[in-house]
Amino acid sequence: MTKKDEFNQYLPEDSSKVDQDQLSIEIPAEPPLHSEVVPSGLDPMSRIEMRGQAYRGLAGGQPPWWILISGWFVFGFFAAVAAHAAIQNSSLALWILLVIAVIPLLILARGTIAKLATSRERVD
Repeated sequence: MTKKDEFNQYLPEDSSKVDQDQLSIEIPAEPPLHSEVVPSGLDPMSRIEMRGQAYRGLAGGQPPWWILISGWFVFGFFAAVAAHAAIQNSSLALWILLVIAVIPLLILARGTIAKLATSRERVD
């Protein structure tokens, strides 16, 4: 059989009588472009990715209130200790430590603002 004959075996005998409305093509749904793969955490790069996912979740306002409040207490305590030490000794290393200790507080502030914004939307 030639290639043309192989193709024609799937067509009706009289292709001029085929109604164009009867012809349809089904297009399958596209698979999701991005699937969340949970990193293993066993190698350094997956640890960094896990921390990024956790901080993104905190900053997005997704965790419950008790996690946000306990985060304020835990990270706020470390920032307060670093601030007290930096003010008392006025060492450059302690000021750098204070800046590093404030970063989780900034992430928590974003998360708290996002959580308050979503709770206000639900009330309205």
